[in-house]
Amino acid sequence: MEFRKIQFTGRSSYIISLPKKWVKENELKQGDVVPIAINPDGSLLILPKKPKEVTESKELVISKEISPDMAVRLLISAYIQGYDIIDVKFTEDMPLYKVKIRQTIQNLPGLEIILEEPLRITSKSLLADEEVNLKEIIERLTSILVSMIEDLALINEFERKEVLRDINGLENELDRFYFLTLRTVNKALSGGSIGEDRGFIKRNFDLLGVLFIVRNIERIGDHIVRIAENFDPDLDIEYLKGMIRKVMSQITEKDLKKIDEIMLELKNYIESIDYRKSIAMDSYRRVLEYIGNIGETIINMSLS
Repeated sequence: MEFRKIQFTGRSSYIISLPKKWVKENELKQGDVVPIAINPDGSLLILPKKPKEVTESKELVISKEISPDMAVRLLISAYIQGYDIIDVKFTEDMPLYKVKIRQTIQNLPGLEIILEEPLRITSKSLLADEEVNLKEIIERLTSILVSMIEDLALINEFERKEVLRDINGLENELDRFYFLTLRTVNKALSGGSIGEDRGFIKRNFDLLGVLFIVRNIERIGDHIVRIAENFDPDLDIEYLKGMIRKVMSQITEKDLKKIDEIMLELKNYIESIDYRKSIAMDSYRRVLEYIGNIGETIINMSLS
């Protein structure tokens, strides 16, 4: 780490010199403009080049050498990495691939198809980065999880297929916000901007914390689907719903004493579960473990 002295110049300006080696390595010269980003923790990030254009594009050439699922993964990867225009080109007529690509675009928040030809689908993100609020996304993900759990309680009261259809639909919604969060955090860590977070993000570590939280939420969603498909009437659905609300509320409250009490209660409850009893009970235990992971992450974020 280098230390540089702040100097006063003119009547109202403060300056700090840049390391000569860094300037030369990045082929910069006097008069060049470099972007400066203010991080949530108050530190400054000086980038060696101009910010990426808002309409930065990525071209994906898809052939039958890869599977349709891999084509979808490549599209999602380009979205997460923050490309605003994704141009998918097919080497030949590939109806199944096109259907999957089109469906995936429709499920990625803010992404819209702007051009479709026999061998090409071009999509563009119409969602401004500053409009994306991570706190609101977390709240929405929590609401979706609670709705999925409430649906579990309806399995013995309504047609199972109808309930499963609704749970799967909610799980797809969960995935949409999961991908949006990955894209938003990636852009923020790359020097981009995010929407008003009301003190939710105080430092870059909190952005990593958000990634851990949404990853565990995504896994919880998968296991709720598994529970629904192999339902066990002995599951305590109300306890699960209450525990999710308790833990997720601490993302904003950050009451370490209360979090400690919740984590101890959760640990003891998990140890009492006979996860060998059924597939659903095994997933039930895993869901509670993921909730515990979220609690650990909130503790880390509380030290900001």
